[in-house]
Amino acid sequence: MEIRFARINEIDQIVELSKKFADENCCNGVVADDYNYFFGKKVAVVVNKDVIIGYAYGEVGIEITNRSYSKINDKYYYIDEMYIDKEYRNQGIGKRLYQYLEQYAIDNKCVSIQLNAVSKDYKSLLKFYIEELGFEFLNALLIKHIGR
Repeated sequence: MEIRFARINEIDQIVELSKKFADENCCNGVVADDYNYFFGKKVAVVVNKDVIIGYAYGEVGIEITNRSYSKINDKYYYIDEMYIDKEYRNQGIGKRLYQYLEQYAIDNKCVSIQLNAVSKDYKSLLKFYIEELGFEFLNALLIKHIGR
């Protein structure tokens, strides 16, 4: 298995995984992205025998406001999306993919990694990000629909 940034000729495979992610219905608000969405993005991929089985992407940013968790002008890496094909989960692949992005963030002099994690299985989500990857829990947006 290899983890690296995707090549332009692999975008179609990433699009197919994005469709699987949306179809899985494991997270609220996930939509399948198309070729144009991924074109030009720096997407990290997990490749198994020439087949992409996972992807993640984000971008480097600079804080423009002082916050409780960062200072103005702090450089950060924001992970926008991360997905591992269901068939390959619970094998440490997501952790390795994250570590690849963390090293990229370190190499780019970022002082933090940020993300909004979404999943209908919040217990597994918290276990992965907090217990396995060492993230801090800062807040939660909770919504209870009471009528429409």
